[in-house]
Amino acid sequence: MTAPATPVPRKQISGQEAWRSAWENAETLVPAADLDVLVERTLAEMRGKLTGKRVAFAWSGGKDSLVIEWLCSQLGISQSVFAMTNLEYPDFLAWVTNHMPPELTTINTGQDLAWLAKNPKLLFPQTAADNARWFRLVQHAAQRQFFHQKGLDVLVLGRRHAEGNHCGPNGIYTNREGVTRYSPVRDWSHEAVLALLKREGYSLPPIYGYPRGWQVGTGNWAQRLYTKTREQGWDETWQIDPNIVRQAAEVLPQARDYMARKGLA
Repeated sequence: MTAPATPVPRKQISGQEAWRSAWENAETLVPAADLDVLVERTLAEMRGKLTGKRVAFAWSGGKDSLVIEWLCSQLGISQSVFAMTNLEYPDFLAWVTNHMPPELTTINTGQDLAWLAKNPKLLFPQTAADNARWFRLVQHAAQRQFFHQKGLDVLVLGRRHAEGNHCGPNGIYTNREGVTRYSPVRDWSHEAVLALLKREGYSLPPIYGYPRGWQVGTGNWAQRLYTKTREQGWDETWQIDPNIVRQAAEVLPQARDYMARKGLA
């Protein structure tokens, strides 16, 4: 396959084929010598910011957190945290069980179908504010709990500017809750991320094979991002795992109505 002529755009507007092509051509898009320079520069910065501090990393199973896992392993940083709910994709959780870092702490923030029934606005969030609320309720809450329980100085994240993430001045900041987050790969391109994973033999999670999987990334099914309508959210969830929708229909009127409209009841 011919390598893409242009870089993969920000994930919110990118397509599956561009990502698949970038993954297949990662070694060509980012030559080994260039990747080595980037890795060494990043590790040097990490040593300067983290030496002598109590450090762990956030792990989601997504591509960026896998790069962070590898970088941290080079520096002997082994503790990590994984945030989850009771609304996860079963095959993704199975993948996590088989590929999670050895010293991973899992924190379940507890959202389930009953909770979703009380918070229907957050089902397939349709606004940036509701997207952000999901991250506060799950990822940020779990990270805050882990950070303070472990008495950490810094939590390393895989946030990158290419995905529109806030990374703070020079990649590090402390929020009002006293959690210091550091993003060492903030200036890495999508292609560099994929090239490192390809070179180091990482297995990608099944999420990237889901409808719009590269665009949506990790997260529970109800948090599925960038759907134009909630109908699209149900359609994609049914394609991924019909049993999720069937189980949701036992609690959520929206799921029952969807199945009835589609003749799936």
